[in-house]
Amino acid sequence: MTKATIFATKKKRLFSKSKHMIESNLTLDIITATLQGEKYEGQITKQLEHLEEVEYEHTDSGLLIFIEYRKEAKEFWLTDTQLHETFGESEPELSKFELINEELNIRAETSVHFKNGIIERVEIWNTLGDYPEEDLEKWELRSIQS
Repeated sequence: MTKATIFATKKKRLFSKSKHMIESNLTLDIITATLQGEKYEGQITKQLEHLEEVEYEHTDSGLLIFIEYRKEAKEFWLTDTQLHETFGESEPELSKFELINEELNIRAETSVHFKNGIIERVEIWNTLGDYPEEDLEKWELRSIQS
């Protein structure tokens, strides 16, 4: 697999024109980058139109982004068979990218977690120390897979 790097800057988004309920560009970037190349990428990506961030829990070294769904998302849930094909007996999570912001001393592990076949939360854990409480203005997502 080739290494991928994604650079991004925070963009203003008009909520009414977005097809996604998730407003954070960082959250969307982490999810969409992580889903790329997955067997059920298309099905899971369709969930995004019906998901929204409902809570942010900041810890010293990380950020937990909790996500809830509207009932329309049920159409795109992964079945038990699909979950087993994707994760086996492991925890239902995908960790493929590292979040980098050298100016803020961030080199963070990112992961997308699933519960009952739907995206439940995104986790960001800075391996270099504290994670800032304010939104990042720019970031890089670097593939951690070889």
